[in-house]
Amino acid sequence: MSLDLQTSSFTGRSLIEASAGTGKTWTLTALYARLLLEQQLSVSQMLVVTYTTAATAELRERIRARLAELLALYEGTPSTDPFLSELHSRHPGEEARRRLLLAVHGFDEAAIFTIHGFCQ
Repeated sequence: MSLDLQTSSFTGRSLIEASAGTGKTWTLTALYARLLLEQQLSVSQMLVVTYTTAATAELRERIRARLAELLALYEGTPSTDPFLSELHSRHPGEEARRRLLLAVHGFDEAAIFTIHGFCQ
């Protein structure tokens, strides 16, 4: 079954498995942004777990940057990212912009851990 990042349902369970360099981090940042807007979750309500400290640091920075780029789109800066442009058109308005603003400014609360760190 193919994953459509704009429309795949968040119900049930899904497994994303792929080799190195195939876009897992990009996919996770997209799903994070969708959860923030569609499910109206805050950064403190989401958990991202990965294997290594390096992967954790990369995910944290890439998610923060993606949310900042999406917020800039809501504030009038054009984007060359078709996913973000589509997400913006699917969730227009001040409420979505406010959610992104809170997420970007409160991103230090984001729960992004290694498996070992989460278990501790």
